[in-house]
Amino acid sequence: MNQPVSRASVHAFYADAILRGRNTAENLQAATSERFNMLLESIGDGTPRTALDLGYGAGTYTIALARAGFRVVAVDQIPNNSLLQRIDDGSDWAHRIEARECLAEHFAFDEDFGVVVAKDVLHYLARRDVESLLASAIAHARGANYHYLEVFTGITRRSADGRLLRIEGEADYSPDAFRQVIERIYDGWDLTVLWSEHAEQDSRTGRNCFEATRATVIAANRTA
Repeated sequence: MNQPVSRASVHAFYADAILRGRNTAENLQAATSERFNMLLESIGDGTPRTALDLGYGAGTYTIALARAGFRVVAVDQIPNNSLLQRIDDGSDWAHRIEARECLAEHFAFDEDFGVVVAKDVLHYLARRDVESLLASAIAHARGANYHYLEVFTGITRRSADGRLLRIEGEADYSPDAFRQVIERIYDGWDLTVLWSEHAEQDSRTGRNCFEATRATVIAANRTA
């Protein structure tokens, strides 16, 4: 039987890790992925120069988008102090970032974002919230839009003493269930879904505390 973990405790853990600049087992401080870099370099002039980073965390993807010329709305449940500290006010891109303190599932789409990024955040949400967010993003897509998602599926979490853990209300998609949802929601878009196995170790025990199949979704709306 899974031991429940409250969402409030998860929010507090990440707020503290980001505030203190601590890395975690999932490598919060990692650079942008090569897949994302290739996508960013491929985006043409027909894409609106607006971007949304849902669950920006350490801010790495937000900063990469701003440097690439996008006006970025950066959304996270943590205070924005840590992100603001990474932004050099003298740079020519700092003014493009608007940080909003908000739970990802409470974000209301009200504009066309040329790029939407959601990395390692959607699996924490309830399934209805994941699907509502993505459907709303698609409903507001007017130009040549790109969505980049990294979502953990088939998750197994364990405590230091080996007990199975489950975060209350999380999506808990299997790889097949998530693939079906993505194919339905992104109907008519060019869709690439890549899969990779992921594991994280407990630094105290050396044993795996987190195992999952990561889905990397790259969706392009080229017909707008």
